[in-house]
Parts: sequence; structure tokens; C-alpha cells
Amino acid sequence: MRLNEDDLYRQSTQYKHWSFTPSDLTRLREKTNAHAAAQVQLHIAQDRAERAKLAPLDVASAPDSGANTPNGNGAGTGANTPVPGGAGDKGGEVDCLTMDEEKMVVDKFCETAMKLGDFLKLQPDVTATAIQFMRRFYLYNSPMTYDGTKISKTAFFLALKLELGTRAGSASDFASRLPKTTRDDIVAPEYTIVQALRFNFEVRHPFRGLKGVHLELEDMIHANYAGVARDGRSSADLRAEALAALQVTGGDEAEGKLGNIYAHAKDILAMAAQLTDAYFLYTPAQILLAAHLLAAPALTTFYLGTKIPSSSPAAPKILSTLQSCADLLSSHRSYTKNPAANKHGWADTDPPETKRAMKKLRACKDPTTQDLVALNAGKKRDVVRDGELEEGKAKRRKLNREMAEKESDSFWGPELKKEG
Repeated sequence: MRLNEDDLYRQSTQYKHWSFTPSDLTRLREKTNAHAAAQVQLHIAQDRAERAKLAPLDVASAPDSGANTPNGNGAGTGANTPVPGGAGDKGGEVDCLTMDEEKMVVDKFCETAMKLGDFLKLQPDVTATAIQFMRRFYLYNSPMTYDGTKISKTAFFLALKLELGTRAGSASDFASRLPKTTRDDIVAPEYTIVQALRFNFEVRHPFRGLKGVHLELEDMIHANYAGVARDGRSSADLRAEALAALQVTGGDEAEGKLGNIYAHAKDILAMAAQLTDAYFLYTPAQILLAAHLLAAPALTTFYLGTKIPSSSPAAPKILSTLQSCADLLSSHRSYTKNPAANKHGWADTDPPETKRAMKKLRACKDPTTQDLVALNAGKKRDVVRDGELEEGKAKRRKLNREMAEKESDSFWGPELKKEG
């Protein structure tokens, strides 16, 4: 049996575990948000209670008066600072992020991660893999629970290991390339991320497919196209139609324009496709064709006609899907019709709603998961301690069994030996 590209894609973990309908994606995010909000409320309440218990001790250990402070009234001692859970704290429910706000925050995390990829001078596919790891991670985890800066560094390290193998280097090597980052900062969230990814590391990108489309179109404008159009057009006919779609007569002008279209579509894949839900909702082939459709509508329509005749019943549905994907890509603020525009100028300022969500996040972070290094070290200690406990239990059971056997022998006598 011969498998085509569609069959192979349907067997991938990306299709099986990371492809959703819009409604399924919304339900999953709602579930994640509701669970995280409940945990944040609980853990902040516990933290307030713990701080309230410690508050009297802090007051008792403080100076009796403010005589030694610069202004003589206790300012600077912390005496006037409200303690969470104490008399100066209003308490009440924490204003947690909504699902929509969480999505804004995750998008912001991914935008920042894109700048990190530029800082590290990584290839677009490595950066894209890291960002998709982050987007997958935050489908099942909340930004209120795990800080994006910490998660992004480890996501990049995992992406490097996936794309480069042993050439990626060690966690220490990677940490040395980042400011104020240690090996423990990279390693601490690694297992948490891998768990959220369900150990699915495969990410199928649209970059290669886009290059394939570009090479085919190059062959067409030079009348070298080896494929046979389903409606029987010759290579000369295809060349004439391709040049007409490009609105050029041929030669260097056609090459230059085709190269600009490819570069524009590639930029869309490198930015808008990474910073939207495109990978969750569409296949790599649909994403690349949608990007090409935005870069060159007439040429893309012509190209599709060489694969699927306009008379085919599937043609309208395919075009509708591609247009829907193109609408999603163009909805992101990084998209521009002008390929010569500043690629990252859009990221210099955040929309007001994103600024509000980021500010709100600072007040609703889960206090139990902010220090991932300490959390990871604690888990390791628990594993060692649990191992020691299990070993101790086994020794006690063996000792109890031996004592029971001795007591039995003293009452009934030793067990009779079997003959022969």
C-alpha cells in the first residue's frame, strides 16, 4: 500500500493529539482556566493565612517604637505595610485571569520568545518549534501557574535538542548563552513541559512545503514543469498563465517577483502562523497555501488550479478552508501587506488589553509554583525520601516475618523436612 502525504500526516502525533476544532480548543482552554483559577484562589488563601500567623512574630521582633527611623514615626520598618491575610489586607477573592486574558498573555509570551530566538540567532524552524511547544504547554497549564519567561527558555532548549540532536550541547552550554540563567533554570521545568507535551516532540512545520511550492512555480515560469496538469495544459500554457498571474512578461522580473512572494509568505509563516492558533486548527499544507494566498492571491489560485481543477467538487471547499486560514493569519497584528515593512516593529508596543492582562497577571500568580528550581529540588528530595521509606518498610516487614516464624516454631515446633 502506498501512503501519500495526507496519510502520513494523519499518523503523526500532531494530527492525533494537537489538532482541534475551534469549539474543542475553546472548551479545553476554559477547563484549564477554571482549574488554574481555583488552585490560585486556594494557594493564595493558604499563603495569606500562613503570613497572618507569622505577622505577630514579625511585630514582636520589630523595635518598640519608630524612634530609630529617619522620620521617627515607624516609616521604613514595614509597620505600615499591609500583610496578606493580616489586618491591613482586604483579602477576598483574587481577581484571576479569564480565558481570553490568558490567551492574550500566552500570545505575549510567544512574542517575547520570538525575540529570544532572534537574540540566540536560531533558525526559523527551531524558534517555531519552541513556540509551538509553548502553545501546546499552555493548553493544559495556565500562565497564572507557570511563568512564561522560565518556560520559554526550557522550550527553546528542548527545540534545539529536537532539531539539532547532540549538536545542541548541554543545558549548561545553553544557559551560558542567556543572561542571568543557570543550568538549574533550564532543567527545572523540563519534565513538567515534557509531561504537558505528552512526550510528543514532533512538530510538522509548513516551511518545507512552501519551498516546494516556490520551486514548482519557478519551473513553471521557465516552462520546465515536469508535472502534468490534470486538465491537459502544456508546460508552455502553464508558463503563460503563471506570468500573467505575476503580471510580468518573464526573465529576471519574474524571478525577482517570485522571490519576493516567497519571502513574504515565509515571513507570514515565521510570525503570524506561530502567534495564532493556526497549527491547532489547520494542517501544514493548508497553512503554507494560506500564507501564499495572502502574499499572491492570483498566483496561488493559478497554482491550486494545476493541482485541483476548478470543476472538481472539492475545489470550493478547499478554497474556503484556505481563505479561513488566511483570515486567521492576517488577523494578527504582525501581518502586513508590505513585505518590506519592519518585521518586528509591530512588537514594540502592546495593545491596551494585553497590557491590562499582563498587569493583572502580576497579582494572581500561584505562589506555590513560582520558584521552579526549588520545586524541582524538593521533588528530587521526596523521591529519595520515598525510596528510603520504602526500603525501611521492606526491612520492617522482613523482620516481622522472621519474628513470626520464630514464634511459630517455638509453639508448634520447626517445620518437618521433606523426604527425598
